[in-house]
Amino acid sequence: MIGTNPGMHGKSSQHTVSFVYTVRVVFILLSTVFSGLACFFNPGLEGDPFVWAGFGFVISMVIVLVEAFIKDFYPKTLAVAFGGLMIGLVLASLASNILPPASLIGDAPRATGIVGLYLFLGYLSTVFALRYVERIDLSSNRFLTADEPRLKGCKLLDTSVLIDGRMLDAVKTGFMDGIYVIPKFILDELQNIADSPDSSRRQRGRRGLDVVRALKETSLNLEILQKDYPHIQAVDAKLIQCAKDYQARIVTNDFNLNKVAEIQNIPVLNINDLTNALKPVILPGESLTVTVLKPGKEAGQGVGYLDDGTMVVVEDGINHLRQELDVMVTSILQTTAGRMIFGRVPIEDVYSGDRQAASLRQSRKVVDLESGREPLR
Repeated sequence: MIGTNPGMHGKSSQHTVSFVYTVRVVFILLSTVFSGLACFFNPGLEGDPFVWAGFGFVISMVIVLVEAFIKDFYPKTLAVAFGGLMIGLVLASLASNILPPASLIGDAPRATGIVGLYLFLGYLSTVFALRYVERIDLSSNRFLTADEPRLKGCKLLDTSVLIDGRMLDAVKTGFMDGIYVIPKFILDELQNIADSPDSSRRQRGRRGLDVVRALKETSLNLEILQKDYPHIQAVDAKLIQCAKDYQARIVTNDFNLNKVAEIQNIPVLNINDLTNALKPVILPGESLTVTVLKPGKEAGQGVGYLDDGTMVVVEDGINHLRQELDVMVTSILQTTAGRMIFGRVPIEDVYSGDRQAASLRQSRKVVDLESGREPLR
C-alpha cells in the first residue's frame, strides 16, 4: 500500500471525530424538540410537551450511547449479534403461538408472556451467538472454525517470524505439522507496518503480508483467529494472553518476546534456534575454507564468515585480508546470537603472510626515501 502522511492522516481523523460529535449533538437536539412538538401535531397524544421532550431526550441519549459502545466492535461481531437476535425473535414469534388464548388467561397476562418470550429468547440467542463468534468464519465455506478444543496446543505466529520469511521455506520442506494460527491483531500490526511512511518499515510489512498469503497457499494447516483483546494495548501482551488461553506455543524471532514468554512459562519456538540446530557440526581440528574480510578485535586477528553467516575469527589472519584460506578450527563458542568459530592459519601460511607484510613495508620505505619523506614505521 502507498504510505500516507501522518500529519494529514491525524488532521483528517480529528475532523472526522469532530463531525461525529456534531452529528450526535444535532440528533439529540432534534429528537428532543420534535418529541416536545409531537403532541401539538398529533391530537391523540396527551400529556405535557416538556414530558414528551424529556422522553425524546432520554431515548436519543440511549441510542447515542449504544452507538458509541459498539463503534469499536468488528463488523463480523455486529453481524453475528444481529443474526443471533433475529433468530431469537423468530423463535419467540413461534413460541408465542403455543401460549393460551387471551379468552382463557386474559389480555394482560398473554401480552406479558409474549413480551417475556421475546426478551428472553432474543437475549439468549444474542449472547449465545457472541459467545461463539470466534468459531464462525463468514469468509469461507467452513461455517464453524477456530474451535477452542481443537486449537489447544496450537502454534501462534508472531510478526517477526512472518517478516523474516524463513518459516515459508521450512513449510515447503514438509517438516512442519500441526495447527498454526495467526491472530487478527498480528495481521493488523503487519498492515500498520506496511502503511508506514518509512520505506524500510513499509517494505518489511509488505513482505510479512506476502508471506502470510504464500503460507495460505501451502499445505500448512493455517488458521486466522479473529479473537482480540481490546483491554490490552501491546501486541506482544495480546499474543502472550492468547497463548495462555489456548495453551499454545509462540513461534517468534523476537528476543525480548522470547524472554518475557519464558518468564511466564509459555513455550517458545525460535526460528533462530532451529537454524542453529540445523547448521553442520564442526569440531576442533577440522579444516574450513574462509575468506578473511576484515581485522578482528584482538591484534593479529582476521574475521571471515561461512556461507550460513557464522563468524570465523582467524588468529594471525590480519596479513591475509581478502585472501581465501584453509583455517584449522581450534575452538567453538555457542552464544544466544549464534555460533562463533575460532581458528588459526597453518604455519606455512603465517610465514607467507609475514613475508608479504615485510615486503610491503620495505617497498613503502623505498618510496618514502625517494620522495624525501620520513620513512613510515
